[in-house]
This record gives sequence, structure tokens and C-alpha cells, in this order.
Amino acid sequence: MPISPSFASGPALLAISGGRDSVALLHLLVSAGQKGLVLCHLNHGLRGRESGQDAAFVRRLGRKYGLPCEIEKTPVSEQARTQKVSIETAARMARYDFLHRMALRHGAECIYLAHHADDQAETILANLCRGTGISGLKGMVAETATAPVLCRPLLEMPRAEIEAYVKAHGLAYREDSSNLSPAHRRNRLRHEVLPLLNEVYAREVTPLIVRLGRQAARDEDCLQQQAREFIQQEGVIAQDGRLLLSTKLRSLHPAVLSRILHFWLGGLAVPGVDADLLDDALAMLRPGGPAKINLQGGRHLRRKAGCLWVTEAV
Repeated sequence: MPISPSFASGPALLAISGGRDSVALLHLLVSAGQKGLVLCHLNHGLRGRESGQDAAFVRRLGRKYGLPCEIEKTPVSEQARTQKVSIETAARMARYDFLHRMALRHGAECIYLAHHADDQAETILANLCRGTGISGLKGMVAETATAPVLCRPLLEMPRAEIEAYVKAHGLAYREDSSNLSPAHRRNRLRHEVLPLLNEVYAREVTPLIVRLGRQAARDEDCLQQQAREFIQQEGVIAQDGRLLLSTKLRSLHPAVLSRILHFWLGGLAVPGVDADLLDDALAMLRPGGPAKINLQGGRHLRRKAGCLWVTEAV
């Protein structure tokens, strides 16, 4: 089972739960010669004694491979209540906060994550059902462009192949009982929706969904590149932050124009720049379109005298 992309040259972190996927990635990285690896485990405290046993298992893995471990415990349930988000969202936020702090502590430029092809298919399906555009259809990326780099070497590996690898090498791992709970939407996608799609279409649909993600990433990258180049070449953003509505800008394809609007609004720190807001902003550029729309936080997007600008909250 080959892994890609290339290894980190300096210290690197591995986010490890103790489950099958992260244990397989650990074995693969060590076997392939990855140096300077630090195991990072966050105990969410959601499964009582079982969570503590996961942390102890990761410590034993660290001793087995001669690798340092960073293990923390955080009250995810309490954070979910305080932040008014779901348990899954709070856990994800806590996890990435922990990993970024550990990256700073160890000077790591790379964080390895054990997401695989089935995770990717679930992510794309979930994004689709939330009403995503092309950007969300990309799913996760194998490598992020930001530092520290989030690296997912197994992203196109199916779960069955990882299971076979674990079995072939006799690797011990922990089973997370919450992965079977129908209370989590992600689990229902995994255990109900994808198997039903496989049955309906009499084939494995995961590779097809993953391929869609690759194609969406390719097309989204092209459209964003066109938008960036237009902004740079045409100078449509004035020094005072206004967007100049030149004839050339108005004539652009909406797919490119919507991304220009996204870049521009993002640069002004406008929150909630989603598909609905972009559709409303595009409507402002059409004949007879509105001259003003509401933004979050009491701000407004206005059009007058051949430009768009964002007013401050009163």
C-alpha cells in the first residue's frame, strides 16, 4: 500500500486516536523511514473509561516505536454547550486547536492525518446535503497550502485496503464504540447511506465520489486562478476597498465573477460569505438589480456610481 505525498523533512506530528486507520498510518510512516515523528492524541472525555484506555494505548505505541507522545484531555461536551455547536463540531475544533499548539511546540511543519477514501466520500456526501458548491465537493485535500501542512497520505486508500494491511501486519488497535452510534450523522452515512447506494447501483460508489472530489478540486482551482489573475491584471479593487464595476468585470462568466466577489468580501472580513450572499451580490450587477443588501453584523453591501462597497455597522 503506497503512501503519498512525500515525507516531511523536519519534525512532524501524527494525529493518532489509537483506531485502525491512524495505527496503520503510524506503521506505514515508520516503516517508510519518516523521522522526527511525534504522536499526538486528544482525549475528548466522551466515553469515560474507554477514552482513558485509548490514551494509554497510544502511550504504549509511543514506547513500542520509540516516539514521543503528546496527550491532552479536554471537556468537549462542555465546550459544545458553551460554544453552542454540536459535539462533533466541538471535537473537531478542539482537535485542530490541540494539533496546531503541538506543531508550534515542536516546530513541526507537517501534521499527518489518517483520513482515507471512505472518509472522503462521506465528507463530500455530507457537504452535498448541506447545499455546498464546487468548493465543498472537493472534500478534503491531500495536502493543505497553509502552515503547518495538513497531510493525508491515505486519502485515496479505501477502508478495505487499510483493513487488509492491518491484518497482514498483525497490528493491534482500539475500536471506538461511538463509531457505531446512529446518533451521529456521519455514522449513518457510513453504515446506512453508502451501503444503500452500493446496493442501488450494484457497484462501489466510493471511488466515483472520490473521483468527483478530484475533478471538483481541479475545476475550483482553475476558476479561483482566473479570478485572482483578473483582480491583479485589471486592478478592480480600489485603494479604499471599493470594487470597481468595469464593463470587463460585468461581462465575466458568473462562475469567475462570484469568486472575485468572494475574494473581495473575504478581504474586507465580511462574515458569512456563502452561496446565498454571492447570488445576491451577483444580482446587484444585473440591470434592475438591488442597490443594497444586508450583511451580518449590521453592515450593508451597496452599489452606486459604478462600484460596490461595504458600509460599516451603525
